[in-house]
Amino acid sequence: MRVSTPLNQENVKTHFTYSKWKYLLVLAALLLVWIVYDMTRPKPQETERIDLYVQSNTASSEVINAFLKPLWESAAPDMKLVDSVVLTTADETSANMQLTTYIFVGEGDIYFLTDRYYKDVAASGALLPLEQLVADGRIRVDETTDLQKAYVTVVTRHDDQGSPASTEKHLYGIPLDNYFGFMKGMQLDNRGMYACILANNRNDENVIPFLDALLQAGQGEKEDWITN
Repeated sequence: MRVSTPLNQENVKTHFTYSKWKYLLVLAALLLVWIVYDMTRPKPQETERIDLYVQSNTASSEVINAFLKPLWESAAPDMKLVDSVVLTTADETSANMQLTTYIFVGEGDIYFLTDRYYKDVAASGALLPLEQLVADGRIRVDETTDLQKAYVTVVTRHDDQGSPASTEKHLYGIPLDNYFGFMKGMQLDNRGMYACILANNRNDENVIPFLDALLQAGQGEKEDWITN
């Protein structure tokens, strides 16, 4: 004789009361499998990838990555990954903590920083000086770019009382005000922003030429809707 249990609210409730541990066990097993996979799957090393971190409240990583893809193929074909991360600045406290954390642990290679954060990060010594790279032609800059406003003074030595005893002034970022190609290609309002390289990126050989290629791709005509 065949016995069937009717499907109703009471039977379903009873089933989950006595069998929910089975579902929890399955979920735990799936979670464990995912963790093991994530820890063991091959990941590009720092010298095999380039990461662009962009401060913006409106930009999209999907759009930026689409812009970066042809540059990846032409300017950095040996890289296993070229990726972007958008850092929001909507909440100033959160933005400060997020940016400080990323830079402290050495996340990211190239940063597009707003003026509000650029000078603080540069003064901390976290960015690579660029003036010699520009002078050598390794980083080519649009002729309308005002580099002087991007120079920042950093303290290199303090006296016994903790006061600045020695300072240096360097170019730590390329002003992006006139790089109108980013506004169209990345859908990024890059006015008042600076392109920088993290000092401890550990991949200068690839990051420097990629920034140069990025700057060339960011050049373009100013469109009518753009105001100063």
